Amino acid sequence: MISSYQVVPMRTFSGKILLRVPPEIHKELAREAFESGRSISQLCMEAILARKALKNYDPWRSVEKLWGKNRELDPAKLTTEIREAIQEARRAH
Repeated sequence: MISSYQVVPMRTFSGKILLRVPPEIHKELAREAFESGRSISQLCMEAILARKALKNYDPWRSVEKLWGKNRELDPAKLTTEIREAIQEARRAH
């Protein structure tokens, strides 16, 4: 039986990650980094941050929400508004 508990210190992180990718991906990253004036590390960081931002995003929930809002529209009114917008755009040209 364990009579005392040992506190395990929190691990420290260096901020460095070794990432292995296929040569073709490396080549594409290098080209994009050069053309955009950024480093490969910056491009990878942007991709990681984008993934983190979208981690809990459900695109289908958004689509269903739009469909629900579209069902609330009056089809006749919508048709009229679209027709008027097209006519106005044609008059402008």
